[in-house]
Amino acid sequence: MRFFQGNISARFKVIYGVFFLIIISSTVWLSYLSSKGGMEDQLRRTNTALLHLSQQKIEMMLHEIDTSTINFIQEPDVEFFLNGRYANDELRLNYFRILNTRFKTLMFANSNISSFYLYSLANKSLLTDATFSDESSFYDMAWHDAYVNMKGYQEWLDTRKVTEVSSGLEIEKNMITLVRTYPLISLPQFRKGAIIVNVAESTLSNLIQDVDQQRAGQTLVINDQGTVISSQNKDHLFHTIGTIPGAPKLSELKDNGYITKHTKSGSYTTFYLTSNYNGWKYISIVPDPEMNRPLEIVRNLLLTVTAGMFLLAIVIVFAVSNYTFRPLELFFRSVAGKKSVRSGDLSYMEQFFKQMISDNESLQKQMNDSLPALKWRLIMSLLMGDKTNYERMKPYFQTLGMDLYHKQFIVLVIELDRVQDNHTPRDVYLFTYALSNVADELVAGVCKGTSVELTDGRVTVIMSFETEDSQGNQIQALQVADLVKNYVAIHFKQTVTIGVGSPNPHLEGIQISYEEALNALKYKLIMGDNTVVSIDDIAGSNYNEKFYRITTLIDSVVNLIRETDKVKLRPHLDKIFGEVVASNVPPELIKQMCIQIIMKSIKVISDKGLEIKEFLDPKENIYNRIEYCVKVAELKSYMSDFLHQLIVRTEEKRLSKGHHDTIQQVLEYVEQHYMDSELSLNLLAAQFELSVPYLSKLFKETTETNFMDCLIQIRMEKSKELLLGSKHKINTIAESVGYNNVQSFIRIFKKYTGQTPGEFRENLKKGEEDKNGEYETG
Repeated sequence: MRFFQGNISARFKVIYGVFFLIIISSTVWLSYLSSKGGMEDQLRRTNTALLHLSQQKIEMMLHEIDTSTINFIQEPDVEFFLNGRYANDELRLNYFRILNTRFKTLMFANSNISSFYLYSLANKSLLTDATFSDESSFYDMAWHDAYVNMKGYQEWLDTRKVTEVSSGLEIEKNMITLVRTYPLISLPQFRKGAIIVNVAESTLSNLIQDVDQQRAGQTLVINDQGTVISSQNKDHLFHTIGTIPGAPKLSELKDNGYITKHTKSGSYTTFYLTSNYNGWKYISIVPDPEMNRPLEIVRNLLLTVTAGMFLLAIVIVFAVSNYTFRPLELFFRSVAGKKSVRSGDLSYMEQFFKQMISDNESLQKQMNDSLPALKWRLIMSLLMGDKTNYERMKPYFQTLGMDLYHKQFIVLVIELDRVQDNHTPRDVYLFTYALSNVADELVAGVCKGTSVELTDGRVTVIMSFETEDSQGNQIQALQVADLVKNYVAIHFKQTVTIGVGSPNPHLEGIQISYEEALNALKYKLIMGDNTVVSIDDIAGSNYNEKFYRITTLIDSVVNLIRETDKVKLRPHLDKIFGEVVASNVPPELIKQMCIQIIMKSIKVISDKGLEIKEFLDPKENIYNRIEYCVKVAELKSYMSDFLHQLIVRTEEKRLSKGHHDTIQQVLEYVEQHYMDSELSLNLLAAQFELSVPYLSKLFKETTETNFMDCLIQIRMEKSKELLLGSKHKINTIAESVGYNNVQSFIRIFKKYTGQTPGEFRENLKKGEEDKNGEYETG
């Protein structure tokens, strides 16, 4: 009671002191709570981004090694070893010296490769940069089972211990191994060998360490069985993830995300990513206290700010009360009959309230200006799968003017066609903005939804439905897509391609439907502009069997390049691309097929002695040129022009060659001594006093083939004459054409003619008998 009987100034100080304490404390605490979730999400995104960076670094290195391996295995000398085509030991040693140089070049070019071997299935032998060995006596054959059972064309094996011999010492190393088959694209029964590349596990862990220096915790790489492949702590290698403190179970690590686990030793958050390249999982285990340290810093900082603001408020309260309530005190004293000391006024309060109103209006304007950016960020979080709780997100939807149902969602991705070719960047921006507005209006007529501009020329639309009728909702989405396409064609005079995802329940389904819409949009390459592509149109395509049949057509195109047949080239390309489109082959595989055709064609032309650098533009990147094609017609046109140019330059090269006397003499010598089993390029070089490399190059430039193929052709033609004109045994004929081993003769004869010598002779006899029978009947 004595408090309420005090003067006004004292009561003001107490009441407003408590009031400011409550307001400041509540404001700071609510600010902390409201920002805590966002900061926790930011910390998780940061840790996920760092883990993704580790994954990118490692897979970039693995892709680089794989690419180097593909280029290396297509070298003629490497193919010669893998096919086991050495006629004698001298030729073998000569090629081994060449391969040794190739080995060193590859090792020098890619320092991440620790060692690698060539495995010839025909000879059951292996070749490294230091040794040649039979399969039975080679020191490392642990990869062989994986090679035999491998269904694809390449596979990265888990970390294994490899004992290498260096300078007489046995050194045990942890290796991650790439096994790639030869030929590059072949069924298991047609394989002829493989290249095995070993990468030190420490190379991966060093890449991880470079990223882990930026945050706490430890990063691991595991396989699909949960075994640790790479870690900075080598004690973890070859153990399952369940043995690591704080790690979750393997069954909990599905796709990408994070898991928080509470143990007796503390709380841990595990971030994980699954690689689409080799199936490995990249895992980062972070103690929660270390991860949440920034939150503690912010909390302590806010407490300090709270204390400072409260002290400031108390000072202001005392100052204001002394200035403001002095006139009131005099007034009340005057009313109570007490003598006034001095007068005062409250004019400053009028200015204070005016300033508050002005600040409120300014804050409201800033809020309205930032609504589009906040809406864009929220929708992107939904598309990326960061926001999945509808009830928690509903207040944010209402604040940003987004009214959505929560039963089922379908995502559309709309892309303007050829915008970069016909419009300025400003025009593209305006078209994209208008397209987003059109999509909002058309969706509103069917269901509830919203749209956002992803990039210039691309808009994403989220449609939400009140019921879980998947079929009916999908039909409505396709109808909206057709309406958007027709509206743009009529009013904008433009065309769009629209990818439509499948219906998915709850907010987490938005990310799935969005990824499906993007995948559907890629089929613009096949279906062309101004189309609506649903995920149902492309799902479940089984193209493997058809693709293997198309590889035969690829080889036929390469044969046309070899034969420089310009007339048949374009029809063959039309046939290949026709079957590709009819088979609904994915766009990525179509582009890979084109690259394979170009690589094989370039190799064929190189074998003819044509230097590709003579006509290829060094500034043009063939891979990028193919990647930038957005239509099958563009791909086919580029391939047709490129291959046609190859044939034209080959013909020009052939016409520019003159008759070479030295090669003519060499050919005559081969014609006279083909029956000599010791005949080789080395012998010819010594006979004509030329170096082996120069004679090989001269031979290829003049005859458009290599010496060994020419010698085999002469021997096979002579053997066909002997089979036709004599009754000698097969082994006698083999010796007379230069083969001491009759099995080698039979194998080469069958590869050259498609028949064994016995079958060839028997078919000739039947042909003669049938011809004689026709003469007698006539």
